[in-house]
Amino acid sequence: MSDYSALGKPVTRFERLDPIQTACQYIEYHSDQLISACPVTGQPDFYEALIQLEADGVAIETKTLKLYLETYQQQAIFCEDLAVKICADIVAACQPFKCTVTLVQRRRGGIQITARHAISRGE
Repeated sequence: MSDYSALGKPVTRFERLDPIQTACQYIEYHSDQLISACPVTGQPDFYEALIQLEADGVAIETKTLKLYLETYQQQAIFCEDLAVKICADIVAACQPFKCTVTLVQRRRGGIQITARHAISRGE
């Protein structure tokens, strides 16, 4: 990742999704700032992202989640694959009972895509 500024501080590279301890059992993260590149045209794809966790005492620290989502700005990836990748990375970071990632891609060419991927413990 190239150098850039995030949250008012210079960031040279993204390290990881940082887990945090929590007693909260159900957590939703919403973002309308997820952007990736279309693998076919290279044009930007804009998303509404909803990440739902059924936590097992651990959640994701929001600053590292924001930085993690920003890493996709220069990556060419299809919406469906992006939902799978984000879900797998969050499960690896915080081991929830269940994680569901829903991406709603802004309409382009008259088509809107909603991709949802879920991983439950034991899968």
